Amino acid sequence: MEKQGNKTLGIIGIVCGAFAIVCFWVPWWNIAAIIAGVVGIVLAVLSKKSYKEAGLSSPIPTIALVLSIVGTVFSVIGLFACTVCVCAIGDAAAKNPNWASDLESAISSAVSQ
Repeated sequence: MEKQGNKTLGIIGIVCGAFAIVCFWVPWWNIAAIIAGVVGIVLAVLSKKSYKEAGLSSPIPTIALVLSIVGTVFSVIGLFACTVCVCAIGDAAAKNPNWASDLESAISSAVSQ
């Protein structure tokens, strides 16, 4: 029986990487995107290894690896940015007890212009 590379792992890695790229910008979904990106990286490496052991080559594991790495990096950046924004809002609220009314007046004046 002839050896074959594991195409299924590569395709699942592509799906995980694509999910990570699509969801990295959604607050709190980027945690799931980080997990999917890491899973995609692992699956892409396993798929690439199976192709290498079979003496074959395919672009599928490479595509999965690139998508997963990009999705993971963007998701980590998105999670960091989301955390910074939440901390900044919390800090502003702690320093100014009237922050809600100040925000409401700022929004109403911006809308009326």
